Amino acid sequence: MSENSNDNNLYSDMTILCVDDESNILRTLQRLFHRKPYKVIIADSALNALKIIENTPIDVIVSDMRMPEMDGATLLEKVAKSHPDTYRIVLSGYADFESTVAAINLGKIHRFINKPWDNDGLINSVEEGLERIRLTKENHNLKDKIEKQNKLLKSLNNNLEDKVNLRTKQIRASLLINDRNNKACEKMLFNFIAINPNLSGGFAKSVGQLAGRLGEQLCLDKEALHDIRLAGFLNEIGLLGIDPVLTSTPYNLLNFEQKKLFMTQGLVAQQILSPAQRLNGVKDILTHQFSSLDVIAETTNSKTLLACKIISIARDYWRFACGRIDSNKMEHRQIIIELNKARGSKYAEDILEILRAKPELVDENINEQGLSVMQLLPEMILKNSLFSTSHLLILAEGHEFTRHSIDKLIEYEKNQKHKLIVIIEQ
Repeated sequence: MSENSNDNNLYSDMTILCVDDESNILRTLQRLFHRKPYKVIIADSALNALKIIENTPIDVIVSDMRMPEMDGATLLEKVAKSHPDTYRIVLSGYADFESTVAAINLGKIHRFINKPWDNDGLINSVEEGLERIRLTKENHNLKDKIEKQNKLLKSLNNNLEDKVNLRTKQIRASLLINDRNNKACEKMLFNFIAINPNLSGGFAKSVGQLAGRLGEQLCLDKEALHDIRLAGFLNEIGLLGIDPVLTSTPYNLLNFEQKKLFMTQGLVAQQILSPAQRLNGVKDILTHQFSSLDVIAETTNSKTLLACKIISIARDYWRFACGRIDSNKMEHRQIIIELNKARGSKYAEDILEILRAKPELVDENINEQGLSVMQLLPEMILKNSLFSTSHLLILAEGHEFTRHSIDKLIEYEKNQKHKLIVIIEQ
């Protein structure tokens, strides 16, 4: 359950543009979206799409990759320059794989969907884009509201202290909401991994959870823990678009060239996250996550070095556990032995010692008492992110519950028959 899928009425004033030179594909897309509240416009060529987007506000554009005169990658690159806020999705067959990857690396598309597509997957991708645009607009509106409130504050008389204090409280609340919305948008990137058939949301969730717990053992501050957890959740984002063989084959069974390509994921992650300045810390962690400790120490700051130490151990712990390094899945004792083989060069000794001494850190629910959905109250703050049974992110940590979001969780449990345990900040 998410507002992205259940609150479709939020998108009633939004528009998507579908572009394909094949009329039967366009008719299929129209049928797919015809029950949705958002408006659907079609274009039978890239040139016609450019004319439409110049005269009509478009929130999401869905384009085929292979078209005459101008392919989808070129079209979306032009849209990125002229309308950078438009969410860009490309539909690509296997034959267009290399050009699709190139488009991703240039940062010109937000999402690619393999053809033939899964209808639910395509709808979810479009509505994720609409949600991102909606949140961006909402954030802009909040910022405008804050600016107006600041101007009003300046005009208040010094004797109106009570009113000043009240307005200050309102501004702080708006900023807090703005910050939470931004962080929710960041964590929505996790769903691009979870929904990808070649990657694993469960694996990413386990890495992020273990990385956060190791950070807590080191008493890191809240912002550092946020970056480390998010880096754990997104540790495989650099594998989006890479040959599925590299993600389905244990690393030790790859040949030399395949291993080299696998190790380029740090650079791909850097390119994907570069537009998001708020994620610079996460980007630095993911860029260097496969480097040796000596190299990281020479090329980054101490904060990034510590984060990379944590991520490398959390990531490879679960790679060994899931059979992603060797073909055999390993138990905890075997994994500690394997990690110790690279102790001091690849893995930090102090963090390995924490993991060795506290094996309970890898448990799914570790010594934390949660609430049922029916026990939630408005203004409670979510401590740990909530995930669906398919490991899609439902609500991000830091969410402040409202009556509306609690009702949505109750509805989710009823529809999905999936009982949630909600961990609340004390």
